[in-house]
Amino acid sequence: MNSTRARFFYGLAVVAFVSSQAMAYREGPPAGMTGSPGSTGNTCMQCHGFAAGPGSVEILGVPTQYALSQTYDLTVRISDPSQAGAGFELSVENAIGTHVGTLSVIDAVNTQLNTADYINHTLDGVDNSVAAWAVNGNSADYQVRWQAPASPAGPITFWAAGNAIDDNGFNSGDFIYLTNVTAIDPTVPAASTWGLIVMAIVLLTAGTLAVARRYRPATVRA
Repeated sequence: MNSTRARFFYGLAVVAFVSSQAMAYREGPPAGMTGSPGSTGNTCMQCHGFAAGPGSVEILGVPTQYALSQTYDLTVRISDPSQAGAGFELSVENAIGTHVGTLSVIDAVNTQLNTADYINHTLDGVDNSVAAWAVNGNSADYQVRWQAPASPAGPITFWAAGNAIDDNGFNSGDFIYLTNVTAIDPTVPAASTWGLIVMAIVLLTAGTLAVARRYRPATVRA
């Protein structure tokens, strides 16, 4: 009898554990799942184990060239016509995986910091994405804020993982999408500036050649 009761309670414990594991990440994934250097390449696929489907993840609002100490409001958008909701995780890093600048929450209902280096969805965020999925065109937007560093930090890359879920309550049937966008260092001349520099060099060279031709000594004939 005792062994039967022990097996019964053991079974309940296993079921409870499996259920909690299956549902845990709806409240937010572990830190370090964006596929970035700082995440050592880890992504949400390690838990959900599914390749991408017909959707995508985007990071909107990333500047081409960041300004020192400037604050940027970004949108992480996950879309998938075959799914029912979505979550995400985002980090901002340099080329060697050092986290750069400051991430902060501007929508405490739907997003949360995961350590100081990552930001991701909340349980309410996923639930709200499911409720408004069809109305939003089979997509969900998450708003986040990032402040650039006070001193130049080289090129900075924004990394995001988006999880488009089928809302079956488990980690099966989900699609993981990855993306990254790079902003260049403020000390690097922007494309328009490079164009002006090239034009100035061309004009200077042309002027120098014209002067050289004008004052070229006459050829002396024998």
